[in-house]
Amino acid sequence: GDVRDIGERDFLSLKQLTLPAGVYGGWGYKFQHISDAIDVARTYYLIRKQRSDLLIEDWQGELSEDSLDWYDSPADELGEPEHSPPFNIMFVQAGQRMGYRWQNAYYLETCEVNWLDPEPRKESNDYEKYLEELHKIEERTFFFRGFNQPPTSEQYHRLLEFEESYPRS
Repeated sequence: GDVRDIGERDFLSLKQLTLPAGVYGGWGYKFQHISDAIDVARTYYLIRKQRSDLLIEDWQGELSEDSLDWYDSPADELGEPEHSPPFNIMFVQAGQRMGYRWQNAYYLETCEVNWLDPEPRKESNDYEKYLEELHKIEERTFFFRGFNQPPTSEQYHRLLEFEESYPRS
């Protein structure tokens, strides 16, 4: 099966969508390309937009070690798991606003959020709640700030070099 084959008229009474990893785009699926994971995240989002009460927030996928986009990291060997590459993709939500982001396997560092919904209006009733949840989301984005998807191997290794040359307190 393939999550992208779910149509607008399929499973109309569905309340939660959790597909196994054996289904293309299912929970924990290992993607061959970063762009494939992004397409699947957008597919889930469109399904949710059609059915606003559908639960999909727990979905996540990861980049396969067989992917041409995947690369080895010295971070684990250096005892710095927070700097391992962000090869896991998952949904985030701040208020009613949905997006997805890439994060490392230890859930310690993340890329910037790719928002799928517009920012709520400042006059809206839930804007304060949105800001609080947004702050919690953004405080885990430091090392990969400025990246909306995993950096290339070259970019990643430059980040590590910069981090090593920066004095730590």
